[in-house]
Amino acid sequence: SSGINAEWPLRPGDKDISKIDDSPGPKYGVADVMTTKGPVRNPQFSLASRQRDPIPFNTPGPGSYQVEKCNVPGERRSSAFSMGMRTRYRKRDQVPAPSQYSLPVTMGSKLTTSNMRASRAFGFNSKPKKGGYDEDLAGTPGPNNYATHDDNVNRVKAPIPSLATRTYIPGDPTLKPGPGAYSPEKVTIHKPRAPGFNVGVKHSEYTTPLIVE
Repeated sequence: SSGINAEWPLRPGDKDISKIDDSPGPKYGVADVMTTKGPVRNPQFSLASRQRDPIPFNTPGPGSYQVEKCNVPGERRSSAFSMGMRTRYRKRDQVPAPSQYSLPVTMGSKLTTSNMRASRAFGFNSKPKKGGYDEDLAGTPGPNNYATHDDNVNRVKAPIPSLATRTYIPGDPTLKPGPGAYSPEKVTIHKPRAPGFNVGVKHSEYTTPLIVE
């Protein structure tokens, strides 16, 4: 700037720039990689996914081939057949099918579209009630109108079985004790008491016997 010291005095009409310009001074942080010819940096790398190929690689692998189905050149082979859909007809092939034809009737009793003579016609109807060979003109009863004769009326009556419950012999219905209901070992009529038994430990042979005088 000019006019801030005695060496550079202000001329008439000049303004003091130091009082008007409020811009900051040289306080910007310049990077270390900046030079007079531009920045100088080392190569930088990043970790990302692999880029897709612009043209897909669709070459078949070894498993896509079926060599066992290829016929050996120069050798005979059997006929090969395949099952597929029926081929469509062309638009100009409008040929009617066999079911589209209707031939005139040549058999039966109703020949309307043929010059042939119709044959006899038979039908299955119900038997007429009058005029038949089995018509009962006298109106006599048949064998089924008579009832079966009961021989028990004028002869010895035959036994007639019946189905009923089992009959019981009359007797005393009270309950009687069985052999297991008695305990003869507990009877003490002719003895002072009933015999008693117990299960204990076997005494040693070296134990002094009890002598009572």
